[in-house]
Amino acid sequence: MSVEESISRCPKCDDALDVQHDGSTITVDIAHQGERVAEALEIMQQEINRARAGFAMQIRLIVGSGVIRDEVLLELRDLEFRGDIKGFDCEHSNTGSVVVRLK
Repeated sequence: MSVEESISRCPKCDDALDVQHDGSTITVDIAHQGERVAEALEIMQQEINRARAGFAMQIRLIVGSGVIRDEVLLELRDLEFRGDIKGFDCEHSNTGSVVVRLK
């Protein structure tokens, strides 16, 4: 069923649309195309906003192991505190990757 973006609740079941997801994970590399920290953070925010508007449950950010990673973790802590994301964790098998829970 198609609904307008401004609608926050399902017209059929009255469930909150912003918590519905399909269980998928979106992967985005924000650190390996010559990005500076500010650019990487801007890309991260854009991709999180885009993913939150869709049906993905989480987004995997490829952040590398340097200063971009450190700044991303600080920004994610702030987003979690504000309630913009549900949480985040560094992947156990890849410390240069952070999984952000959106829904």
